[in-house]
Amino acid sequence: MGTSSAVALATSATLPGAPEPSSDYLEAAKSTAAWIRSAAIKTDAGTFWHPEPDHTERVKTISPPNGIYSGNAGIVLFFLQLAKATHDRSYLEDAKAGANRIVATWNDAAMQDASPSRNLGFYSGTPGIAFTLAEVWKATQDSRYRDAALAITRQIVEQSKRSAGGAEWLGNPVIGGDAGIALYLLYAADTLGEPAYLELASQAGKRIAERARKDRVGVRWQGTVPAASSLPQDAYFPNFEMGTAGAAYTLARLHRATKEQQFIELAQEGARHLQSIATVQDEQALIFYRAPDLTNLYYLGFCHGPTGTARLFYELSQQLQGREYAQWTERLSRGVLTSGIPEKQTPGFWNVVCQCCGSAGVSDFFLALSDATGRSEYLAFARRVTDQMLSRATTLNGQGHRWYQAWTRVKPWEVSAETGYMIGAAGIGSNLIHLHLAGIGHYEAIAFPDNPFAKESAAYAG
Repeated sequence: MGTSSAVALATSATLPGAPEPSSDYLEAAKSTAAWIRSAAIKTDAGTFWHPEPDHTERVKTISPPNGIYSGNAGIVLFFLQLAKATHDRSYLEDAKAGANRIVATWNDAAMQDASPSRNLGFYSGTPGIAFTLAEVWKATQDSRYRDAALAITRQIVEQSKRSAGGAEWLGNPVIGGDAGIALYLLYAADTLGEPAYLELASQAGKRIAERARKDRVGVRWQGTVPAASSLPQDAYFPNFEMGTAGAAYTLARLHRATKEQQFIELAQEGARHLQSIATVQDEQALIFYRAPDLTNLYYLGFCHGPTGTARLFYELSQQLQGREYAQWTERLSRGVLTSGIPEKQTPGFWNVVCQCCGSAGVSDFFLALSDATGRSEYLAFARRVTDQMLSRATTLNGQGHRWYQAWTRVKPWEVSAETGYMIGAAGIGSNLIHLHLAGIGHYEAIAFPDNPFAKESAAYAG
Protein backbone atom coordinates (compact mmCIF):
# COMPACT_ATOMS: atom_id res chain seq x y z
CA MET A 1 0.00 0.00 0.00
CA GLY A 2 1.17 3.50 -0.71
CA THR A 3 1.65 6.17 1.93
CA SER A 4 1.84 9.92 1.54
CA SER A 5 2.18 13.00 3.69
CA ALA A 6 0.04 14.95 1.24
CA VAL A 7 -3.11 14.04 3.15
CA ALA A 8 -3.35 14.20 6.92
CA LEU A 9 -4.87 11.03 8.33
CA ALA A 10 -5.14 11.33 12.09
CA THR A 11 -3.96 8.37 14.13
CA SER A 12 -6.91 8.62 16.49
CA ALA A 13 -10.14 10.52 16.87
CA THR A 14 -12.61 10.96 19.67
CA LEU A 15 -16.11 10.99 18.30
CA PRO A 16 -19.10 12.25 20.27
CA GLY A 17 -22.02 10.05 21.21
CA ALA A 18 -25.22 10.26 19.24
CA PRO A 19 -27.32 13.30 20.26
CA GLU A 20 -31.01 13.13 20.99
CA PRO A 21 -33.40 13.12 18.01
CA SER A 22 -34.47 16.59 16.91
CA SER A 23 -37.46 17.84 14.93
CA ASP A 24 -35.25 20.62 13.59
CA TYR A 25 -34.24 18.46 10.62
CA LEU A 26 -37.81 18.02 9.42
CA GLU A 27 -38.62 21.69 9.93
CA ALA A 28 -35.52 22.61 7.93
CA ALA A 29 -36.58 20.19 5.18
CA LYS A 30 -39.99 21.88 5.04
CA SER A 31 -38.31 25.28 4.86
CA THR A 32 -36.17 23.94 2.01
CA ALA A 33 -39.35 22.83 0.25
CA ALA A 34 -40.76 26.35 0.65
CA TRP A 35 -37.77 27.81 -1.20
CA ILE A 36 -38.01 25.22 -3.97
CA ARG A 37 -41.73 25.92 -4.27
CA SER A 38 -40.93 29.61 -4.72
CA ALA A 39 -38.98 28.62 -7.85
CA ALA A 40 -41.89 26.69 -9.41
CA ILE A 41 -43.28 27.46 -12.84
CA LYS A 42 -46.71 25.93 -13.34
CA THR A 43 -47.87 25.04 -16.84
CA ASP A 44 -50.80 23.18 -18.33
CA ALA A 45 -48.57 20.11 -18.61
CA GLY A 46 -47.34 20.28 -15.02
CA THR A 47 -44.68 21.98 -12.90
CA PHE A 48 -41.00 22.58 -13.39
CA TRP A 49 -38.58 24.46 -11.18
CA HIS A 50 -35.88 26.96 -12.03
CA PRO A 51 -32.56 25.15 -11.45
CA GLU A 52 -30.91 28.37 -10.26
CA PRO A 53 -33.58 30.84 -9.14
CA ASP A 54 -31.15 33.76 -8.98
CA HIS A 55 -30.76 33.35 -12.75
CA THR A 56 -34.19 32.52 -14.11
CA GLU A 57 -32.94 32.87 -17.69
CA ARG A 58 -31.11 29.54 -17.30
CA VAL A 59 -33.27 26.56 -18.20
CA LYS A 60 -30.55 24.11 -17.19
CA THR A 61 -27.23 24.05 -15.35
CA ILE A 62 -25.33 20.73 -15.10
CA SER A 63 -27.85 18.21 -16.39
CA PRO A 64 -30.63 18.50 -18.99
CA PRO A 65 -33.79 20.10 -17.54
CA ASN A 66 -35.54 16.85 -16.57
CA GLY A 67 -32.52 15.04 -15.08
CA ILE A 68 -31.95 14.03 -11.48
CA TYR A 69 -28.64 15.87 -11.12
CA SER A 70 -29.80 19.47 -11.42
CA GLY A 71 -33.25 19.14 -12.95
CA ASN A 72 -36.88 18.34 -12.28
CA ALA A 73 -36.60 14.61 -11.57
CA GLY A 74 -34.46 15.13 -8.50
CA ILE A 75 -36.92 17.65 -7.08
CA VAL A 76 -39.77 15.19 -7.62
CA LEU A 77 -37.84 12.61 -5.56
CA PHE A 78 -37.40 15.12 -2.73
CA PHE A 79 -41.13 15.93 -2.62
CA LEU A 80 -42.00 12.22 -2.66
CA GLN A 81 -39.90 11.66 0.45
CA LEU A 82 -41.19 14.76 2.21
CA ALA A 83 -44.79 13.68 1.57
CA LYS A 84 -44.08 10.31 3.17
CA ALA A 85 -42.29 11.81 6.18
CA THR A 86 -44.88 14.51 6.93
CA HIS A 87 -48.11 12.84 5.76
CA ASP A 88 -48.81 16.16 4.03
CA ARG A 89 -50.54 15.41 0.76
CA SER A 90 -49.65 18.80 -0.71
CA TYR A 91 -46.05 17.61 -1.13
CA LEU A 92 -47.29 14.55 -3.02
CA GLU A 93 -49.20 16.89 -5.29
CA ASP A 94 -45.95 18.78 -5.93
CA ALA A 95 -44.25 15.51 -6.87
CA LYS A 96 -47.09 14.51 -9.17
CA ALA A 97 -47.15 17.92 -10.85
CA GLY A 98 -43.42 17.64 -11.54
CA ALA A 99 -43.82 14.08 -12.79
CA ASN A 100 -46.67 15.17 -15.09
CA ARG A 101 -44.39 17.72 -16.69
CA ILE A 102 -41.71 15.07 -17.19
CA VAL A 103 -44.22 12.66 -18.75
CA ALA A 104 -45.23 15.38 -21.21
CA THR A 105 -41.73 16.54 -22.15
CA TRP A 106 -39.17 13.75 -21.60
CA ASN A 107 -38.71 13.07 -25.32
CA ASP A 108 -38.77 16.70 -26.49
CA ALA A 109 -35.58 17.74 -28.26
CA ALA A 110 -35.53 21.00 -26.31
CA MET A 111 -35.26 19.04 -23.06
CA GLN A 112 -32.18 17.11 -24.14
CA ASP A 113 -28.46 17.84 -24.29
CA ALA A 114 -26.07 17.87 -27.22
CA SER A 115 -23.90 15.35 -25.38
CA PRO A 116 -25.02 11.69 -25.59
CA SER A 117 -23.40 11.03 -22.21
CA ARG A 118 -25.65 13.64 -20.60
CA ASN A 119 -28.78 12.23 -22.23
CA LEU A 120 -28.00 8.61 -21.24
CA GLY A 121 -26.25 9.04 -17.91
CA PHE A 122 -28.25 7.87 -14.90
CA TYR A 123 -28.01 11.12 -12.94
CA SER A 124 -28.30 13.43 -15.92
CA GLY A 125 -30.46 11.60 -18.44
CA THR A 126 -33.23 9.18 -19.29
CA PRO A 127 -32.37 6.27 -16.94
CA GLY A 128 -32.73 8.55 -13.93
CA ILE A 129 -35.89 10.10 -15.35
CA ALA A 130 -37.43 6.63 -15.80
CA PHE A 131 -36.34 5.71 -12.26
CA THR A 132 -38.08 8.80 -10.90
CA LEU A 133 -41.33 8.11 -12.73
CA ALA A 134 -41.26 4.50 -11.51
CA GLU A 135 -40.89 5.78 -7.95
CA VAL A 136 -43.87 8.11 -8.45
CA TRP A 137 -45.86 5.15 -9.76
CA LYS A 138 -44.93 3.12 -6.66
CA ALA A 139 -46.12 5.98 -4.45
CA THR A 140 -49.36 6.72 -6.32
CA GLN A 141 -50.22 3.53 -8.24
CA ASP A 142 -51.13 5.81 -11.16
CA SER A 143 -50.35 3.75 -14.27
CA ARG A 144 -49.48 6.82 -16.34
CA TYR A 145 -46.14 7.05 -14.58
CA ARG A 146 -45.35 3.36 -15.03
CA ASP A 147 -46.30 3.58 -18.70
CA ALA A 148 -43.96 6.54 -19.21
CA ALA A 149 -41.14 4.80 -17.33
CA LEU A 150 -41.60 1.77 -19.58
CA ALA A 151 -41.59 3.93 -22.71
CA ILE A 152 -38.34 5.58 -21.65
CA THR A 153 -36.77 2.25 -20.76
CA ARG A 154 -37.74 0.78 -24.12
CA GLN A 155 -36.03 3.69 -25.81
CA ILE A 156 -32.91 3.03 -23.73
CA VAL A 157 -33.04 -0.62 -24.83
CA GLU A 158 -33.39 0.41 -28.48
CA GLN A 159 -30.36 2.72 -28.17
CA SER A 160 -28.09 -0.14 -27.07
CA LYS A 161 -25.37 -1.38 -29.41
CA ARG A 162 -25.16 -5.15 -29.28
CA SER A 163 -22.42 -7.47 -30.44
CA ALA A 164 -21.01 -10.89 -29.64
CA GLY A 165 -19.10 -9.23 -26.80
CA GLY A 166 -22.18 -7.86 -25.07
CA ALA A 167 -24.07 -4.57 -25.12
CA GLU A 168 -23.14 -0.94 -24.61
CA TRP A 169 -24.40 2.58 -25.19
CA LEU A 170 -21.63 5.10 -24.69
CA GLY A 171 -18.58 2.84 -24.69
CA ASN A 172 -17.74 4.25 -21.26
CA PRO A 173 -17.74 1.51 -18.58
CA VAL A 174 -18.25 3.72 -15.52
CA ILE A 175 -21.23 4.77 -13.38
CA GLY A 176 -21.46 7.98 -15.36
CA GLY A 177 -21.78 5.83 -18.50
CA ASP A 178 -22.77 2.25 -19.30
CA ALA A 179 -22.41 0.94 -15.74
CA GLY A 180 -25.05 3.38 -14.54
CA ILE A 181 -27.39 2.27 -17.32
CA ALA A 182 -26.83 -1.39 -16.40
CA LEU A 183 -27.68 -0.68 -12.76
CA TYR A 184 -30.85 1.09 -13.81
CA LEU A 185 -31.85 -1.92 -15.92
CA LEU A 186 -31.44 -4.16 -12.86
CA TYR A 187 -33.83 -1.87 -11.02
CA ALA A 188 -36.25 -1.76 -13.96
CA ALA A 189 -36.29 -5.54 -14.34
CA ASP A 190 -37.42 -5.88 -10.74
CA THR A 191 -39.65 -2.82 -10.35
CA LEU A 192 -41.35 -2.90 -13.74
CA GLY A 193 -41.51 -6.69 -13.94
CA GLU A 194 -39.58 -7.01 -17.21
CA PRO A 195 -37.06 -9.91 -17.07
CA ALA A 196 -35.62 -8.95 -20.49
CA TYR A 197 -34.02 -5.93 -18.85
CA LEU A 198 -32.02 -8.23 -16.59
CA GLU A 199 -30.64 -10.04 -19.63
CA LEU A 200 -29.62 -6.75 -21.26
CA ALA A 201 -27.99 -5.62 -18.00
CA SER A 202 -26.03 -8.89 -18.00
CA GLN A 203 -24.95 -8.26 -21.60
CA ALA A 204 -23.79 -4.79 -20.57
CA GLY A 205 -21.83 -6.40 -17.74
CA LYS A 206 -20.04 -8.62 -20.23
CA ARG A 207 -18.95 -5.60 -22.23
CA ILE A 208 -17.82 -3.82 -19.07
CA ALA A 209 -15.87 -6.96 -18.17
CA GLU A 210 -14.19 -6.91 -21.60
CA ARG A 211 -13.01 -3.36 -20.96
CA ALA A 212 -11.13 -4.31 -17.78
CA ARG A 213 -7.38 -3.75 -18.07
CA LYS A 214 -4.75 -5.54 -16.02
CA ASP A 215 -2.74 -3.29 -13.76
CA ARG A 216 0.28 -3.89 -11.55
CA VAL A 217 -2.20 -5.34 -9.05
CA GLY A 218 -5.71 -6.35 -10.07
CA VAL A 219 -7.64 -4.66 -12.88
CA ARG A 220 -8.84 -1.16 -13.61
CA TRP A 221 -11.29 0.55 -15.93
CA GLN A 222 -10.36 3.63 -17.89
CA GLY A 223 -13.26 6.02 -18.26
CA THR A 224 -13.60 7.98 -21.48
CA VAL A 225 -12.31 11.55 -21.45
CA PRO A 226 -14.31 13.83 -23.80
CA ALA A 227 -12.21 15.01 -26.74
CA ALA A 228 -13.06 18.66 -26.09
CA SER A 229 -12.24 18.41 -22.39
CA SER A 230 -9.39 20.30 -20.73
CA LEU A 231 -8.51 17.10 -18.84
CA PRO A 232 -5.40 15.13 -19.79
CA GLN A 233 -6.41 12.53 -22.39
CA ASP A 234 -4.81 9.83 -20.23
CA ALA A 235 -6.67 11.02 -17.11
CA TYR A 236 -7.57 8.13 -14.83
CA PHE A 237 -10.25 8.38 -12.12
CA PRO A 238 -10.21 5.44 -9.71
CA ASN A 239 -13.33 6.18 -7.64
CA PHE A 240 -17.08 6.58 -8.16
CA GLU A 241 -18.58 7.71 -10.42
CA MET A 242 -16.04 8.06 -13.20
CA GLY A 243 -13.71 5.13 -12.61
CA THR A 244 -12.81 1.66 -11.46
CA ALA A 245 -14.83 1.62 -8.23
CA GLY A 246 -18.09 2.18 -10.06
CA ALA A 247 -17.42 -0.37 -12.80
CA ALA A 248 -16.38 -3.01 -10.24
CA TYR A 249 -19.39 -2.23 -8.06
CA THR A 250 -21.71 -2.69 -11.03
CA LEU A 251 -20.23 -6.10 -11.79
CA ALA A 252 -20.66 -7.09 -8.15
CA ARG A 253 -24.34 -6.11 -8.29
CA LEU A 254 -24.74 -8.00 -11.57
CA HIS A 255 -23.27 -11.07 -9.90
CA ARG A 256 -25.85 -10.77 -7.13
CA ALA A 257 -28.60 -10.81 -9.79
CA THR A 258 -27.15 -13.33 -12.29
CA LYS A 259 -24.64 -15.46 -10.33
CA GLU A 260 -22.21 -15.00 -13.24
CA GLN A 261 -18.85 -15.92 -11.68
CA GLN A 262 -16.79 -13.71 -13.98
CA PHE A 263 -18.56 -10.64 -12.63
CA ILE A 264 -17.65 -11.21 -8.99
CA GLU A 265 -14.09 -12.22 -9.83
CA LEU A 266 -13.49 -9.01 -11.78
CA ALA A 267 -15.16 -6.96 -9.06
CA GLN A 268 -12.68 -8.43 -6.59
CA GLU A 269 -9.79 -7.69 -8.95
CA GLY A 270 -10.98 -4.11 -9.20
CA ALA A 271 -11.06 -3.91 -5.41
CA ARG A 272 -7.49 -5.29 -5.26
CA HIS A 273 -6.35 -2.54 -7.61
CA LEU A 274 -7.96 0.15 -5.46
CA GLN A 275 -6.37 -1.29 -2.33
CA SER A 276 -2.98 -1.19 -4.04
CA ILE A 277 -3.16 2.54 -4.83
CA ALA A 278 -4.76 3.68 -1.55
CA THR A 279 -3.02 5.93 0.92
CA VAL A 280 -3.21 3.99 4.19
CA GLN A 281 -2.30 5.11 7.68
CA ASP A 282 -3.19 2.89 10.61
CA GLU A 283 -6.84 1.94 10.04
CA GLN A 284 -7.67 4.82 7.71
CA ALA A 285 -7.51 4.97 3.94
CA LEU A 286 -8.16 7.41 1.11
CA ILE A 287 -7.77 7.02 -2.65
CA PHE A 288 -6.52 9.87 -4.80
CA TYR A 289 -8.77 11.90 -7.09
CA ARG A 290 -7.04 11.56 -10.43
CA ALA A 291 -3.89 10.30 -12.13
CA PRO A 292 -1.41 11.21 -13.47
CA ASP A 293 -1.58 14.84 -12.37
CA LEU A 294 -3.56 15.01 -9.08
CA THR A 295 -2.48 11.98 -7.08
CA ASN A 296 -2.02 14.18 -3.98
CA LEU A 297 -5.62 15.38 -3.98
CA TYR A 298 -8.27 13.42 -2.07
CA TYR A 299 -11.97 14.04 -2.54
CA LEU A 300 -14.23 12.90 0.32
CA GLY A 301 -17.71 12.81 -1.21
CA PHE A 302 -19.77 10.50 -3.43
CA CYS A 303 -18.21 11.52 -6.72
CA HIS A 304 -14.47 10.68 -6.58
CA GLY A 305 -14.34 9.96 -2.84
CA PRO A 306 -14.85 7.26 -0.17
CA THR A 307 -18.56 7.98 0.11
CA GLY A 308 -18.87 6.37 -3.31
CA THR A 309 -15.97 3.93 -3.37
CA ALA A 310 -16.76 2.28 -0.02
CA ARG A 311 -19.95 0.99 -1.63
CA LEU A 312 -17.91 -1.51 -3.61
CA PHE A 313 -16.25 -2.93 -0.51
CA TYR A 314 -19.53 -3.03 1.40
CA GLU A 315 -21.24 -4.89 -1.44
CA LEU A 316 -18.38 -7.42 -1.62
CA SER A 317 -18.49 -7.88 2.14
CA GLN A 318 -22.20 -8.67 1.97
CA GLN A 319 -21.92 -11.14 -0.90
CA LEU A 320 -18.71 -12.89 0.11
CA GLN A 321 -18.91 -12.55 3.89
CA GLY A 322 -15.25 -11.57 3.82
CA ARG A 323 -13.82 -9.71 6.80
CA GLU A 324 -11.25 -8.08 4.51
CA TYR A 325 -13.92 -6.15 2.60
CA ALA A 326 -15.71 -5.09 5.78
CA GLN A 327 -12.37 -3.78 7.10
CA TRP A 328 -11.84 -1.79 3.93
CA THR A 329 -15.32 -0.30 4.17
CA GLU A 330 -14.35 0.84 7.65
CA ARG A 331 -10.90 2.07 6.57
CA LEU A 332 -12.36 4.29 3.87
CA SER A 333 -15.00 5.52 6.27
CA ARG A 334 -12.38 6.38 8.86
CA GLY A 335 -10.42 8.25 6.21
CA VAL A 336 -13.35 10.66 6.17
CA LEU A 337 -14.07 10.52 9.92
CA THR A 338 -10.56 11.60 10.81
CA SER A 339 -10.04 14.13 8.00
CA GLY A 340 -11.11 17.12 10.08
CA ILE A 341 -14.39 17.75 8.30
CA PRO A 342 -16.95 19.19 8.66
CA GLU A 343 -15.31 21.86 10.81
CA LYS A 344 -12.31 21.97 8.47
CA GLN A 345 -12.43 22.47 4.73
CA THR A 346 -9.85 20.31 2.98
CA PRO A 347 -8.66 20.65 -0.64
CA GLY A 348 -10.98 17.75 -1.52
CA PHE A 349 -13.89 19.01 0.59
CA TRP A 350 -14.15 22.67 -0.18
CA ASN A 351 -17.09 25.10 0.03
CA VAL A 352 -19.63 22.53 -1.15
CA VAL A 353 -22.62 21.00 0.65
CA CYS A 354 -24.45 19.00 -2.03
CA GLN A 355 -25.11 15.28 -2.49
CA CYS A 356 -22.52 14.84 -5.22
CA CYS A 357 -19.33 16.03 -3.61
CA GLY A 358 -20.29 17.68 -0.34
CA SER A 359 -21.90 17.50 3.06
CA ALA A 360 -25.31 16.03 2.20
CA GLY A 361 -23.79 13.06 0.40
CA VAL A 362 -21.27 12.41 3.18
CA SER A 363 -23.97 12.59 5.85
CA ASP A 364 -26.30 10.26 3.95
CA PHE A 365 -23.49 7.74 3.51
CA PHE A 366 -22.68 7.61 7.22
CA LEU A 367 -26.35 7.57 8.16
CA ALA A 368 -26.99 4.55 5.92
CA LEU A 369 -23.80 2.83 7.09
CA SER A 370 -24.84 3.35 10.69
CA ASP A 371 -28.20 1.75 9.97
CA ALA A 372 -26.49 -1.18 8.23
CA THR A 373 -23.82 -1.80 10.88
CA GLY A 374 -25.38 -0.50 14.10
CA ARG A 375 -22.35 1.76 14.68
CA SER A 376 -23.47 4.81 16.66
CA GLU A 377 -20.30 6.78 15.82
CA TYR A 378 -21.36 6.81 12.17
CA LEU A 379 -24.76 8.28 13.09
CA ALA A 380 -23.11 10.87 15.34
CA PHE A 381 -20.80 11.91 12.52
CA ALA A 382 -23.71 12.17 10.05
CA ARG A 383 -25.41 14.55 12.46
CA ARG A 384 -22.26 16.60 12.95
CA VAL A 385 -21.91 17.04 9.20
CA THR A 386 -25.56 17.96 8.73
CA ASP A 387 -25.61 20.32 11.72
CA GLN A 388 -22.64 22.19 10.28
CA MET A 389 -24.36 22.22 6.88
CA LEU A 390 -27.53 23.65 8.45
CA SER A 391 -25.50 26.44 10.01
CA ARG A 392 -24.55 27.54 6.50
CA ALA A 393 -28.12 27.82 5.19
CA THR A 394 -29.45 31.15 3.99
CA THR A 395 -33.08 32.25 4.37
CA LEU A 396 -33.20 35.43 2.30
CA ASN A 397 -36.53 37.27 2.14
CA GLY A 398 -38.10 34.63 4.33
CA GLN A 399 -38.52 32.29 1.33
CA GLY A 400 -36.90 29.30 2.99
CA HIS A 401 -33.61 27.42 3.26
CA ARG A 402 -31.11 27.51 0.42
CA TRP A 403 -27.37 26.96 0.26
CA TYR A 404 -24.76 28.95 -1.67
CA GLN A 405 -21.76 26.85 -2.61
CA ALA A 406 -18.82 26.64 -5.00
CA TRP A 407 -19.65 23.49 -6.97
CA THR A 408 -16.57 23.91 -9.16
CA ARG A 409 -13.57 23.33 -6.91
CA VAL A 410 -11.13 25.17 -9.17
CA LYS A 411 -13.39 28.24 -9.32
CA PRO A 412 -14.11 28.98 -5.64
CA TRP A 413 -15.32 32.46 -6.49
CA GLU A 414 -18.30 31.06 -8.44
CA VAL A 415 -21.02 30.42 -5.88
CA SER A 416 -24.65 29.61 -6.59
CA ALA A 417 -27.77 28.24 -4.92
CA GLU A 418 -29.52 25.51 -6.92
CA THR A 419 -32.76 23.58 -6.46
CA GLY A 420 -31.69 20.17 -7.89
CA TYR A 421 -30.93 16.89 -6.13
CA MET A 422 -27.24 16.14 -6.66
CA ILE A 423 -26.14 19.75 -6.72
CA GLY A 424 -28.64 21.64 -4.59
CA ALA A 425 -31.48 22.02 -2.14
CA ALA A 426 -33.54 18.94 -3.09
CA GLY A 427 -30.69 16.60 -2.18
CA ILE A 428 -29.85 18.53 0.96
CA GLY A 429 -33.50 18.50 2.01
CA SER A 430 -33.61 14.74 1.41
CA ASN A 431 -30.67 14.27 3.78
CA LEU A 432 -32.55 16.27 6.41
CA ILE A 433 -35.57 13.99 5.99
CA HIS A 434 -33.41 10.87 6.33
CA LEU A 435 -31.83 12.13 9.56
CA HIS A 436 -35.21 13.04 10.98
CA LEU A 437 -36.54 9.56 10.25
CA ALA A 438 -33.46 7.94 11.80
CA GLY A 439 -33.99 10.05 14.90
CA ILE A 440 -37.49 8.69 15.42
CA GLY A 441 -36.40 5.12 14.70
CA HIS A 442 -37.85 4.83 11.19
CA TYR A 443 -34.93 5.44 8.85
CA GLU A 444 -35.74 4.95 5.18
CA ALA A 445 -34.78 6.54 1.88
CA ILE A 446 -35.42 6.17 -1.81
CA ALA A 447 -32.55 3.89 -2.79
CA PHE A 448 -30.85 4.77 -6.07
CA PRO A 449 -29.65 1.77 -8.13
CA ASP A 450 -26.01 2.41 -7.16
CA ASN A 451 -26.71 2.46 -3.41
CA PRO A 452 -26.30 -0.83 -1.48
CA PHE A 453 -27.18 0.71 1.90
CA ALA A 454 -30.41 2.67 1.89
CA LYS A 455 -33.64 1.10 3.02
CA GLU A 456 -36.29 1.36 0.34
CA SER A 457 -39.09 3.73 1.21
CA ALA A 458 -42.58 2.26 1.27
CA ALA A 459 -45.28 3.67 -0.96
CA TYR A 460 -46.94 6.88 0.15
CA ALA A 461 -50.06 6.41 2.20
CA GLY A 462 -51.86 9.55 3.14
